[in-house]
Amino acid sequence: MKNIVFIPYIKRENDITKSSSIGHANRHSGYEYGIKSWKNWCDKNHCELYIMSDLLLPESEMLITWQRWQVLNILEHNEVDYDQVLVVDADSIVHPDCPNFFEMTDNKFTSVLTDGDYEWVNRAINGYSKLFFNKEFCIPSFEFFMTGFVIINKTHKKFFDEVFKWYDKNKKEIIQSYDVLLTGSDIALMNCLRKELGVELNLLPREYGLMDLTRKHLLYLGEQCWWKDDLTNLYNSGWVYQFNAMVKNQLGRDRTYWMKRIYEELYEQ
Repeated sequence: MKNIVFIPYIKRENDITKSSSIGHANRHSGYEYGIKSWKNWCDKNHCELYIMSDLLLPESEMLITWQRWQVLNILEHNEVDYDQVLVVDADSIVHPDCPNFFEMTDNKFTSVLTDGDYEWVNRAINGYSKLFFNKEFCIPSFEFFMTGFVIINKTHKKFFDEVFKWYDKNKKEIIQSYDVLLTGSDIALMNCLRKELGVELNLLPREYGLMDLTRKHLLYLGEQCWWKDDLTNLYNSGWVYQFNAMVKNQLGRDRTYWMKRIYEELYEQ
C-alpha cells in the first residue's frame, strides 16, 4: 500500500502573527522541525511526504485552512497515487517510534478527539451550528475531531466534493464568521459537515494528537513548576505533539524553542 503524509506549508510575504502574545513573529517559525520529523517517520514507515507549498486560490476566495481539503484533487492533478493520506499540521512533531497509524483506520475517516479547551470546543460547535445549520449543537463535543490530524482515502472524495459545493454557496459568510466567532476557520464546520453528510468517524487514541501541552503540564514553565525541566512526561504521554497557539512563557520559550528542542532530542541525540 502507498500512504501519503500531506502537510500544508504555504509561506506568504509579511506572514506575521497578529497577536504579540504569541512568542514568534513569523507564524511558520519552527515548522521546519515538524516537517523534518515527519520526513524521518515517512522514511522509516515507507510512506511518502508531500508538501503543499502553493495557494490554489486567493485567500479572499478561500482561506488556507480550507484549501488543504482539496488534498485528493491536488494529488490526482499531480498524478500521485495513494491508498491513504494523512493531512497533518506543520506545527506538529511525530515521535520516531510512533506506530503506523495507517494500519488502524479500517479504511474509515480517521482522526483524533480534540482533547483541549472544552469551553472553546463547545463554543465553536454552538456558534457555527446556529449560524449555518439553524440548530444549537450539530455534534457532541466527544465527537469533535481535530483537523490537524485526519486520515482519508479515495472513498472520501465524494464527501469533499460536497463540502466544497457547500463552501461555494456559503463562502462570504464563512470568511466573515472567522473574525466574528474567533473559534478557528474550518474545524467546527468540518466537524458539522462530517456529521450532517453521514460520514463515519474512526477516532484514534489521544496520543496521536497530543495538544495543549502547556496546560497538561508537559512543558516546563519556570520556577513555579513542581516538575522537572525535561521532556520525559511528554514522550511518555503521546506519539504526535501539536504546538498550535503556543504563547511564549516567562522563560522566553516559544513554539520554535520547543519544536527545535524536541526534534533535536528525538532525532539528533
